[in-house]
Amino acid sequence: MTDVTLQRMKAHCPSCNKETNCDVAGAVDQPWEVADEENSSSGKIDHKLLQCLGCETVFYHRSSWDTEDWDFYYDRRKEEEVMIYPTRTETYPVPQVRGQGAKWFEELWWIDQPLYTILREVYQASEGNSFFLAAVGLRTALDRTMELLGVDPGHYLADKLKTVKERGIIGQVEHDALSVVAEAGNAAAHQGWSPSKDQFSPLRVALDQFVERTVVYGNKAMVVKGNIPPKHKRPKKANNAPDQIKSEPVVLLSKGEEAQNGQAAGAA
Repeated sequence: MTDVTLQRMKAHCPSCNKETNCDVAGAVDQPWEVADEENSSSGKIDHKLLQCLGCETVFYHRSSWDTEDWDFYYDRRKEEEVMIYPTRTETYPVPQVRGQGAKWFEELWWIDQPLYTILREVYQASEGNSFFLAAVGLRTALDRTMELLGVDPGHYLADKLKTVKERGIIGQVEHDALSVVAEAGNAAAHQGWSPSKDQFSPLRVALDQFVERTVVYGNKAMVVKGNIPPKHKRPKKANNAPDQIKSEPVVLLSKGEEAQNGQAAGAA
C-alpha cells in the first residue's frame, strides 16, 4: 500500500462536478504483466480513496494504463513523434449528467412518476456507459411524453411526432432531432446497435429539452393560467345611443370636369 501521509491531489469530485483539491485517504497500486514465449504486455492500476476538500464528499478514484493502448504525439523539443500510453480515469459515484439533479427533473416527479423513473434509469445507464440500454430508454421516454401530450398511444412514433408538429407543439428542427432519437432507439432495440458516448449525448439533450419545455414548464403555464383573472366584461351599448352619422363618399374631379360643372352652374 502506498504511503499517503498528508498526500493531496486534484481529482474530479462527483458532487462538485469539477476538479477539486482532495485528500488521499488510502491508495493501492497494482502493476501487472502478462507474457508468453512471443509477446508480453504490462500496465498499472492505481486505486485511491479521496475526500474533496470543498464539499467533503468521499469517493473512489481509479486510474489505469497498459501497453496495449497506445498513441503518438509530436514532441516539439525532440522534433519527433513519441509513443505514449494514455491514462484512463474513473470515479465512483460518477458525476451527475445534465438532467439528473436539475430542478426541472426533480419537479417532473410530481407531474408524472413513470416518465421520471424512465429518465432516471436512462441517466443511470448512460453514467455506467450502457448506451445500448440508454438509447432504448430514450425512445421509451419519448413515447411516454407523447402520451402525456394527448397523442393517441396506438399510433406509430413517427406519426406521433407528425401530430405534435401539426399541432404547433414542435417545429421542424425539433421534429427532425426527435425523429433521430426514435430511430436510434429502434436500432438499439431491434438491431442491437449501441451509440457511442459522443453519439448519445446530443440525443439525450434533445429529449431533455423537449420534456422540460412541454411537460414541466407547459404544466406550470397551465397552473398560472388558472390564476389569471377573467377579462372585464365590456359595457352593453345603450338603447338610446345616437346612430352613427353616415358620411357620403367624396368624389375627386379633374380640372376639366370642374370647369364643366362651373359653366353648368352659371347657365342655371
